[in-house]
Amino acid sequence: MTYYDGARVYYQIADYTGDSSWMNCESKAEAVYKGYVTESGGGVPGYWNFTTGFLLDVQHTSDATSKQAAVSLSKNAAYCVDGTPLEWTADPARSREVAYCLMSYLNAEALGEPRRARMTQLADQALSHIDQWFVKKTSRQPKDSDVPEATGQYYIQPFMVGLTTQALIRYWEVTKDSRVQPAVKVALDAIWSRAWVAADQAFWYENWILDPSMAFPARSGAPDLNLLIAPAYAWLYQRTGDTTYRDRGDQIFAGGVKGAYLEGAKQFNQSYMWSFDYVKWRQQ
Repeated sequence: MTYYDGARVYYQIADYTGDSSWMNCESKAEAVYKGYVTESGGGVPGYWNFTTGFLLDVQHTSDATSKQAAVSLSKNAAYCVDGTPLEWTADPARSREVAYCLMSYLNAEALGEPRRARMTQLADQALSHIDQWFVKKTSRQPKDSDVPEATGQYYIQPFMVGLTTQALIRYWEVTKDSRVQPAVKVALDAIWSRAWVAADQAFWYENWILDPSMAFPARSGAPDLNLLIAPAYAWLYQRTGDTTYRDRGDQIFAGGVKGAYLEGAKQFNQSYMWSFDYVKWRQQ
């Protein structure tokens, strides 16, 4: 069960705690996922494109096969291949695939690969997804989605917004693109005002409405997804010093800790994939 980058999760836990026994978990997760990547020649679906665990493995052990796997994903995973029409990922329905592909380009570059021309194009698309969600509000759920009842309606999933902000923040760390911070602020303000369920100390999982100017229907919160979102608030606090984002981030983080479901491997991984950056930025 390596979804949400199990190798990354276990490396981060081992590094944070200083407990090397977690490396037994990491080695198993790495072997399973690397086998999948190798067998497919890196041509995995866009939502299965996880390269940060491989980057950490190279940084810790200089494992050449991990470098090869990460580079292969950056070149061959769905939507990452050079020449893939950009219109295929222009819609926010493909925001996760764009975020993961952008991360794979950044990780490959960190491993010594040359910068991909498509990297800036995908960053442009990630910024456009935030614009479509929260500024122009033109995003509509397509017909072929997993939620047919939402077809044609204004549709938001806060955790997907979190994945996009993660990729854009990582892109900012490399490029210092001045567009990123204002876009992240727009996204975080929007999901807080429209998707935060205070009683559950969590964002709802998904919601839709015909007219984006209307209030969303009431939904219960999904705290096991909080920690895919909280780090962006800590980053914005660290960048601006605005305690609004510190205080909101603290509520999101606490809700994710209090309400997380950790018995499922996917849910465990999604809670720990990015949350160590929350701690780092919050302390700064």
